[in-house]
Amino acid sequence: MQSTVINILGANVYEQPTFGSKTLTKLVVGELITIEKQIPSNERFQIGPGFSIPGNWIKPESIDGYIFSSDLTDKEVDTGLNKFGQHFINLRGKLLSTETEEKQTETPMGNFPKYFEFKYYENGNYTYIEWDGCFDHIYEYKNLSVNEVYHQMVSDYSKLINENEISVPSFFEKVDNNVKFEGVGATQDLTIEYKENGISVVSSYDCT
Repeated sequence: MQSTVINILGANVYEQPTFGSKTLTKLVVGELITIEKQIPSNERFQIGPGFSIPGNWIKPESIDGYIFSSDLTDKEVDTGLNKFGQHFINLRGKLLSTETEEKQTETPMGNFPKYFEFKYYENGNYTYIEWDGCFDHIYEYKNLSVNEVYHQMVSDYSKLINENEISVPSFFEKVDNNVKFEGVGATQDLTIEYKENGISVVSSYDCT
């Protein structure tokens, strides 16, 4: 069985199957590994108070050490570099269709157009709303696990500072099923909502 690294910061390889063990090296995002064995674990990768990601320990073939499975996926994933030279992942799958719509929105100052764009993917959809100088972004995912949604969010909302530094969203707080993050740059109200029906929603907005 094979898995792919989806942590854009890289996946740590530990000397023993525990987070308290020495870190030996790091595998880059997009690296494909073949699993030799999987060790069940009660450990969780800690993101912030009240929010952690479960997983198991993976012993890859031809690699000395162990990787926590929250940094991996067994799904098909696109990886590469964007136009800014930053690593990215895409777990949304193929783009199936795109729609646009414009609605007139009534305000005390009169009617103004609100622009919508919808993109439908194999594993979810994306809604973009533009109105009054502000822009809403809503990603709704199906078929993705807790760690896959988290790493997709980090990939989408990170910014390359220089050749060796990436600024990523930082954990803010968890309230019920909503995990809130401090966005990078103009990004505000960055939230992951993990719903009971297996649907996960990542949302944010920014304004000019």
